[in-house]
Amino acid sequence: MVYLQNCSILSFNCMLFVEVGIVLSSRLVRAVIMQIRLTLEYDGTDFKGWQIQPDQRTVQGELQARLEQLYGASISVTASGRTDAGVHALGQVVNFTPSRDIPLDRLQHALNGMLPPDVAVKSADYVGLDFHARFDAQRRYYFYCIRYNKQPIGRHYAWYIRRKLDLNVIKRASKVLIGRHDFTSFCVAANEKENRVCQVYTCDWQRQSDGLTFHISGDRFLRAMVRSIVGTLVEMGRGARPAESMHDILGARNRQSAGESAPAQGLFLERVIYDGELP
Repeated sequence: MVYLQNCSILSFNCMLFVEVGIVLSSRLVRAVIMQIRLTLEYDGTDFKGWQIQPDQRTVQGELQARLEQLYGASISVTASGRTDAGVHALGQVVNFTPSRDIPLDRLQHALNGMLPPDVAVKSADYVGLDFHARFDAQRRYYFYCIRYNKQPIGRHYAWYIRRKLDLNVIKRASKVLIGRHDFTSFCVAANEKENRVCQVYTCDWQRQSDGLTFHISGDRFLRAMVRSIVGTLVEMGRGARPAESMHDILGARNRQSAGESAPAQGLFLERVIYDGELP
């Protein structure tokens, strides 16, 4: 009887050891061969953009500082794209390699407690070491807000335009942008060798009660491309340019042929889609 009881205790201890070993092993595997993907929301009003800059407040700088504080090691994050100063995000995606294992729920909770009020982690999940937030993105969605009524409280989230735009004109001009084109005319870039061909999937305007919202999605976007497009379309909506000139602007491949860029505060990175996710 004593022999059987000792065998049962031994068996229980062995099972417990195996279970503990599995948990520790899985955590070690995650820490060694996995990256973490975060989806962020931020108000870009008080940031000098996404990318770290000396002596400037940036989203990347705030996030990396909190991650390094949490992990006790140097952490570098990669984003799906670099938003400019004043541009907002509802679904910016970033990835990083952790120095040790922290359960995802604890990680998200801790980061949201450490980050400033204008940045939040919406979700966290594990991805493989080969995942790259920028190069693996299949489609990016942006929207831009224009308001006809002056709104002091909402001034950081829309472009206030007093005169209403001709919606039919800007809708007609927007359709020209759908497809695969060289968007040099809508690009602010110093690198002459940069590939400026992008695939635009959707490009349209929606009427709102107090203004308009511009929606666009594509496989990639050049620096200030969306704002340059919006600024040019607004000129068309005001009657300063004909909608038919959009073909010529694209064909010119010259930034001087397009209109001024729209202000940053109306632009939002809405979401980023990866392989296997629904658009």
